[in-house]
Amino acid sequence: MKVVVYFRQAGGTVARTYPLITHWTEDEDEQPVPLFSQFDTDAMADAGPEILVQLHSANRWLMEKQGVVVASFTEMEDGSGRRPAYGAARKAASRERAAVLIATTKALAGQRFAPISQDGLEVVRLEDPDEATRESWARSRNVVVYFRAPAGPEEAQALLEKQRREIRKMLRSAIVLAEFVETEPLPSAERPQLQQALALCREQKARLFIGTTDAIGDGEVFTPDFTDVPYEVAYRKAYEWPETIPLDHCPFPVALYFGKQWTHGYVPLYLANATENDLLEVAISGIGTTVMDREQVETTPSRKAIDIVTRGTGRLVEAYDVYFDGDFLVIYTVEARSGDGTRYSGRAATKGIPGNRWLRIDLLKPISA
Repeated sequence: MKVVVYFRQAGGTVARTYPLITHWTEDEDEQPVPLFSQFDTDAMADAGPEILVQLHSANRWLMEKQGVVVASFTEMEDGSGRRPAYGAARKAASRERAAVLIATTKALAGQRFAPISQDGLEVVRLEDPDEATRESWARSRNVVVYFRAPAGPEEAQALLEKQRREIRKMLRSAIVLAEFVETEPLPSAERPQLQQALALCREQKARLFIGTTDAIGDGEVFTPDFTDVPYEVAYRKAYEWPETIPLDHCPFPVALYFGKQWTHGYVPLYLANATENDLLEVAISGIGTTVMDREQVETTPSRKAIDIVTRGTGRLVEAYDVYFDGDFLVIYTVEARSGDGTRYSGRAATKGIPGNRWLRIDLLKPISA
């Protein structure tokens, strides 16, 4: 199998040439033919650790698949998203009728790389072992919850309830291992509850759900300074989008609208009513499905009740998590009552945000009178 190997590194100005060792065998005519290639890592002790990891990963694959390297290219990632070396690697692979071996897809210079096979060209992607471990951790179903609250009981109760409400939206199929509550203001810079939460996350390879990073009282905004534990923030004042919005243009009679107000990976999701009548006693439910680690996974069903969606307006349903919900095929069911007492039901399904941000509620038909 002939292979063109594509390496990536952050920064730099000159791509190095990596020496190859070719292992040979004999064909049926006892003529020597290449069996597989390997990069001579012993001759590259001065190479950066970023490249060495890719070289070792490529060597393991080449030996296992008996790949013969016909060319190699190195991209200098500068954050721009332009990849001329990848274009050259594709041309070389097409010319040699070879596959392209991507040595790593991890984020470099702020840029991830997720190429696909196209035009009949085979593309093989290798994951950095540490990156694969981090991504697996970031998908863990186990979570630890970290709340922050002021000392006053009434203020604490109100803020905790906001955090818990948003945390519940995030949990879905997650398993809560423990909850920790930090009371502020703090007597020192130490956060003992946070340290316990992080220790449990590291021990159990769990994600950390932070209730809020907003400033509490006269304190400062909480900025997480750890990088090894994957975390998500549930509540920020910035998430408080308008409850009702006017409709400038809705292409469907009843639809879900994904707003443009992007806030830390979330956008508001509205139920839009472009009919001639108000929708009463509205209920919107949703559930998502996907395959994770070869198992079918479902989100915890969500349900939102709305008293009325006035014609020509949209009502807030939930905060749509672009990174989490976008991995699931989410099916929404909408039920509503018209002014004459007839109840209607319709459905819609999406994986990610539609291109025009509108998702039609199909088959909105009467179910009772």
